[in-house]
Amino acid sequence: MRGKPTMNEVASEAGVSLGTVSKVLNGNSTVAAELRMRVIAACERLNYQRNWIAASLRSRQTNSIGIIVPDILNTFYAALVEKLENLASVGGYTLMVVTTGEDPQRARERIGVLKERQVDGMIVIPSFDGSELLAPAIGADMPCVIADRISAKDAYPSVATDNFDAAYQGAKYLLSLGHRHITLAVNTRRLWNSEERIAGFERALVEGKVNADVRIVGMTVEEARISIEGLCREPARPTALFTSNNLVTLGALRALQNCRVDVPGEMSFLAFDDFEWLSLLQPAVSAIRQPVDQIAMEAWRLILHEIGGQPIPTPHIRASGELIIRGSTAIERGLQSAPARARSRFDAGKPAHERLDRRHLRGPDHRGADTTRIDGGLEPWTIKA
Repeated sequence: MRGKPTMNEVASEAGVSLGTVSKVLNGNSTVAAELRMRVIAACERLNYQRNWIAASLRSRQTNSIGIIVPDILNTFYAALVEKLENLASVGGYTLMVVTTGEDPQRARERIGVLKERQVDGMIVIPSFDGSELLAPAIGADMPCVIADRISAKDAYPSVATDNFDAAYQGAKYLLSLGHRHITLAVNTRRLWNSEERIAGFERALVEGKVNADVRIVGMTVEEARISIEGLCREPARPTALFTSNNLVTLGALRALQNCRVDVPGEMSFLAFDDFEWLSLLQPAVSAIRQPVDQIAMEAWRLILHEIGGQPIPTPHIRASGELIIRGSTAIERGLQSAPARARSRFDAGKPAHERLDRRHLRGPDHRGADTTRIDGGLEPWTIKA
């Protein structure tokens, strides 16, 4: 029985040197396109499969990246991992995904497992206590990028939504509809991104001369449901509800349904995090869409720079969120005169200067000098069905 084809046989079949075959298989971009195609065609004809273990021993790399997430069932994290997997596949890398269940001790243990597997680097979404407590477990020599749950002073490069500005824009939008009692439902204050969302929300309400109502509703869907049902039964309940993430949104949807709250007639509803199923509800839910594609691409770029030892002039990246307006938000009922109702369809189709006065405001700049903001090229007030 004939053995597996070797690199020498590939080189002979392609009519090139062994060094050229090695360069093509290692993704070296200096090889001419015509030679590259000859090598690839020879590999296909011979059914050549590279010995990745041997290649790893030679390069001292495993071509694997560890991904650490608190909960893979969280739809945002699942979407982020899927985008990273696509990028890894294109780049010839394998992802090793582990979960922490919001347990810092388990996070440290899982980091240890990834280091034992000799991953080339890690992309980490920290649990409650942040990346600073994970630093000793990660170590100074391990390339690492922090995603989503950033902290005030990350020791590692980081990428996330500009949470302050996204929450600021969401609150300004609700204020523009005439709402003066707006509640922000947050799962916890122990996460820096939650604190940033609270700060952006509060800044907008201070500018609007309105009291900010922030409620801590718990870390699970059920805890959020119970808390928000209590909110809905208060005598002076809010006219607009802004939920801070997808788990709180799920709890809120159940609470609003159980309490038979008319959305948006009695209460407007805006969610932080947008997913396809929000557009399938009746009414469809307005949302702040996080730029998961941009976050994944920037995290991947940063980790490859870290692995390659390349300088990173701006280690902290913040990407703009996008406001998606659907049917769950409307002008506050007390202001809905006949002319106002006519305008409350968000003036879709009209040029910007003919719409209601929804100015394209950026939140106050709160980022450090080593932080770059990436705009998705979309205006803050984006009108979609």
